[in-house]
Amino acid sequence: MEYLWYVIAALGAGIGTGLAGLSAATVMVPILYVLCPSFGGEAGAYQATAIALASDILGSAITTWTYIRYKNIDLKRGWIMLACIVSMCVAGSLAAHRAGNVVLGSFSLILTFCIGIRFLLKPESKRADVPERGSKLTPRDIAVSLFFGLTIGFGTGFVGTGGGMMMLVVFTFMLGMDHKTAVGTSTFIMTFTALIASVSHMVIEPSIVAERWDALLVCASVTTVASLVSAQFANRVSARTVSLVTGVVLVVCGGILIAIKYLLM
Repeated sequence: MEYLWYVIAALGAGIGTGLAGLSAATVMVPILYVLCPSFGGEAGAYQATAIALASDILGSAITTWTYIRYKNIDLKRGWIMLACIVSMCVAGSLAAHRAGNVVLGSFSLILTFCIGIRFLLKPESKRADVPERGSKLTPRDIAVSLFFGLTIGFGTGFVGTGGGMMMLVVFTFMLGMDHKTAVGTSTFIMTFTALIASVSHMVIEPSIVAERWDALLVCASVTTVASLVSAQFANRVSARTVSLVTGVVLVVCGGILIAIKYLLM
């Protein structure tokens, strides 16, 4: 039965990555943590986080490739975020190992639901003065990139999210990118952060590879395929449609998992 949940979790993760640049952990960690008994132990949420991060590597890479094909990426306005986020991943991973299973798992459940609400309430977010793609960063943009890059980077390692949703908000609302360019840029960054954070998790807890290789293989494979299909879809429809679909999926998923965790168990 757990293999079915692996596939469902990976499908949700891949769709979220391709549609809105969400980290695989946004969907995968709550499902594995709540619905798979073998992930309910002391290190369960930490192992689920590592698997989600590893699944993010190919999923984000294939999504980035799709968005590049449609010319929806802007690294000139995202390079500072990339540098800051990558530099803080390892620190976040070390902190996560010390935080404990209850803190990490509960935070992921609530985060999933809240992200879904955000997409439903504000499916399109961008600032009034939209700069041209590839334009230079202003001093304000640099300050925003430094602050959020460092904080998102730590969260990437700690919670196991690639920071996709948070990067999406920063890139659109604060740095003025359109939705699709923001998704393409954030998934490019997530490819590297997921690689660094997953390796950090597995170095800290080597048993993840030895004991969870089957879950890792299933989740990574399904996530990659689902990311490719959903990214192709996202580049052909409006940003508003993508955000609304993502919001509905995350709210329903998060609400059900929270109910199971806190009301039925």
